[in-house]
Amino acid sequence: MRPLIRTLLLCVTLAIFITATNAQTSAKFKASSTVSVAHLHISKIHGSELPPLHINGNPAQAHTQGLLVHENGFFVTARRDDVNPRRSLLLWLQCNPKVQKENCCMSKKSWTKVWDITPTSQPANWSGILDHPGGFDSDGENLWIPISHSRRNGKTMLRKFSIRSLIDEDDATPSDSIIINDHIGAVAVSHTPKRLFAANWDTMIAYELSADAKLIQHYKRNMFIQNLPNWSIAVQDWKVHKGFLVASGLDKSSKFLGSHPRSVIQLINAKTRKISAELRLPRRESGNFAREGMAVFDGYIWLLPDDLKEENKLYRFQFNELLKLGGEGLRLKN
Repeated sequence: MRPLIRTLLLCVTLAIFITATNAQTSAKFKASSTVSVAHLHISKIHGSELPPLHINGNPAQAHTQGLLVHENGFFVTARRDDVNPRRSLLLWLQCNPKVQKENCCMSKKSWTKVWDITPTSQPANWSGILDHPGGFDSDGENLWIPISHSRRNGKTMLRKFSIRSLIDEDDATPSDSIIINDHIGAVAVSHTPKRLFAANWDTMIAYELSADAKLIQHYKRNMFIQNLPNWSIAVQDWKVHKGFLVASGLDKSSKFLGSHPRSVIQLINAKTRKISAELRLPRRESGNFAREGMAVFDGYIWLLPDDLKEENKLYRFQFNELLKLGGEGLRLKN
């Protein structure tokens, strides 16, 4: 009799477990299905040439990291790879992208300025060069740039550079420098509320920081997005635009083969941390569009996926391609 009772109890327990598991799976599927997803056709993406990278009159090579498009031109972070030790660079191309989208780049024969922003000192217990300037953002007056060791679990100095000092005085001295004990690959700046969002290597952890970079909260990848528990994006660059995080990166989901397009642009409500829309980009012959720098400016999303060398190309598509996925309920704040 007792074995029979045990068997019945085991069956009941198993049934409850299966029911709960199915309910969780159904809930996850339902949450995932609330995200509007579309695939962008290659014909919607337009390219323009950038100047060759020359430093001190000589050809150079640098691994692109972040992009910011500004009324005063294009700012790019990159790691210079043709020297030893490698160096953290900030580049500026002066022009007005709002007026000249293609000609702005084509009319320039060289970058306006190239600054070496490699920190000259770091805590004594750190090892290696801070040679990885990541994806970055602006608060309107300053650039917030994370500069890290080029390795997983490296350390970071989050540095603030005055845009006015850079442009008017050719001065790349940081006005503030904050230590973070993790490799930060991308930073986005929110104005309301005043927040910094930081993503570590492959976005295994996302950080929410105060305006003075004090930790408010940190989230494991599967906890950051509220309506997509299996979120698997490795953020390469992200920006806060009118109350939304615009995140650009690669889908690290194991369900895709190596040749499958992995480039994703997501529109995330910065307050609720829910995805409003997702745009998947086609794959190019030379790789993914969203593998490095991304910016939002003048109704366009701009992409800089390749390393800087003699021939360089910038891409853009209309921001509305992402906005229209949110339907009538999606409205950006002014």
